Amino acid sequence: MIRLATRQVHLDFHTSECIPDVGARFSKDNFQAALRRGRLNSITIFAKCHHGWCYYPTCVGSMHPTLGFDLTGAMIGAAHEIGVRAPIYFTIGWSAADAQRHPEWVVRDREGKPLLRGGTADARPDEKMPYVCWTWLCPTGAYAELIYAQTREICARYPVDGFFYDICFGPLCWCRTCTEGMKQAGLDPAREEDARTWHRQKWQQFMMECRKILHASHPDASLFFNGSANIYAPHWHEWNTHFELEDLPTTWGGYDKFPLRAKYFARTGKDYLGMTGKFHTSWGEFGGFKSARALRYECATMLAFGARCSIGDQLHPSGEMDLETYRLIGHAYEYVERIEPWCYDTEETTRLGVILSGQAKSDEGFARMLLEKQLDFDVVRADDDLSRFDVLILPDAVLLDEERAGSLRAFAERGGGILLTGQSGLDPGRTRFLLDVGANYMGAANYENDYLEVGPALNEVWVKSPILCYEAAAQVWPTDGEVLAQLREPYFNRTYAHYCSHRNTPYRLEPARHPAALRKGRIIYLAHPLCRMYYEHGMQLYRDYLVAALGLIYPSPVMRVEMPSAGRAHFVRQPTEKRYILHLLYAPPLLRGIALVLEDMPPLYRVKVELRVPEKVRKVYLAPQGRNISFDQKRGVVRLTVPKVECHQMVVLTYA
Repeated sequence: MIRLATRQVHLDFHTSECIPDVGARFSKDNFQAALRRGRLNSITIFAKCHHGWCYYPTCVGSMHPTLGFDLTGAMIGAAHEIGVRAPIYFTIGWSAADAQRHPEWVVRDREGKPLLRGGTADARPDEKMPYVCWTWLCPTGAYAELIYAQTREICARYPVDGFFYDICFGPLCWCRTCTEGMKQAGLDPAREEDARTWHRQKWQQFMMECRKILHASHPDASLFFNGSANIYAPHWHEWNTHFELEDLPTTWGGYDKFPLRAKYFARTGKDYLGMTGKFHTSWGEFGGFKSARALRYECATMLAFGARCSIGDQLHPSGEMDLETYRLIGHAYEYVERIEPWCYDTEETTRLGVILSGQAKSDEGFARMLLEKQLDFDVVRADDDLSRFDVLILPDAVLLDEERAGSLRAFAERGGGILLTGQSGLDPGRTRFLLDVGANYMGAANYENDYLEVGPALNEVWVKSPILCYEAAAQVWPTDGEVLAQLREPYFNRTYAHYCSHRNTPYRLEPARHPAALRKGRIIYLAHPLCRMYYEHGMQLYRDYLVAALGLIYPSPVMRVEMPSAGRAHFVRQPTEKRYILHLLYAPPLLRGIALVLEDMPPLYRVKVELRVPEKVRKVYLAPQGRNISFDQKRGVVRLTVPKVECHQMVVLTYA
């Protein structure tokens, strides 16, 4: 397995031909000073950018017209001279010069029209161009051959540490090459399903050829196709040596997108890194900065979930590295360098598993709920031994075939708990439950929203009045299940003919025939798509309701931590070192304009912790400080109090 460097920068350089004297202020001393100040051990540098220009003397591509020397080679040489890796960036899906010269290489829709990411093909030259606006290119035919030739050229010119191919797996394409390719493969271009099959085949062929070329001359080089780190697209995973999780939290889904993805890719057996940016927003932003403390928190989060670190930057067209940027990065990476020994080659300790639904809102919604309550979880793979889990969660839309249902029934018969929400547990046709939840499925709701009324078993839910649900529950009729929560339906859906007040129709006074929640043995069914509702609406009661139901079948989690909802915790074992590590993070993000900002990081004091550890614990200390703290261990439960958590704190438990 190729191991990744731990403190990386991904250096963008998408530079217009309209800018003069590109690279004129590049110097080895300045470049190396930035790498040293940033405490880097790897920097991804560029060979070809989205404008379509190469930054080295090329015989098969087009060198940037205002660049007068081999900038790619100069950066590789400068990095290697001080022991820093320099993987090479190469664009695929967006290349403006290639699209202009070769319109036949452009991705086309069914009608043959060119496809753009943002903007329109017929915009006037003087119109304002939107953010991230490029024409899509299709890596087949002559365009694919150009990429292969450029890859061979780069591999022959340089000592290549790795390749980062960007903008992969774009939209479906009906260009002439793709249309003919589909027909030759026995596929019908008129059928979207066949176009999807072709899309997968052509990209897999492309990745296979790129890997073959790279590893023929550089067998130890890393290789990543950006866009392939998709938890719902495992058909892209095979051709990568590692995964780069491009989760810029300020404007790309927030700070809770990364942990779920990290847990998934931790199960692949390959190294993975988290990728944030030095920018206030995201890529392509010159002059935007994130605070050093925010970068430190983001990097600490990456390490807490076992990831290597990468911070995005963009080089000025002059070629001069901005040393202020690397001062800020260095602040974060100085901390990363100190804590690395406790962060890699770890194992999960949690006994709570989650079977992903394949729907991002539902999966991210449940993850937010659990993260906010410091309930640790792991992602369940299809081939997992379920005996490592006490309880499984199936969020909103996990449909079951007979084989998967049989495995879950056996898990429940052995005493395992299962929590299902929404349509989870149904057969693929959504006609009946394949698990015995104590009710029959009767179909979708009659109304667009309804109201939830919890029963006494869920007394941790702090509102006993009917609670508005923005999506109505599925209709289930109890057989022998215990009702945990009732439903109230509205008088009618809101229409122009029937409406009441400003927003939603009030509830009927009598309960609906179908309930909101049921329990049969150690299986609990919640009829609302709670996870998606929480993602979209964020009502705290949804989270507290689900967690209260979970507590009925998961009363003794491996980790209990008393922190506010913005606190994050992860408890892992490092078997080679015979120790456990508890990561505690706290930094409440604030929405300012379009960006989530981390500014205030108030310390938490006397954080109480309970951890279930089967081994006899010898010592507990704070890392990286090395300060011992007192603890008590009885019947496999370790109780301790962390004196202070500021940004990130590790607690290490060593055992015999």
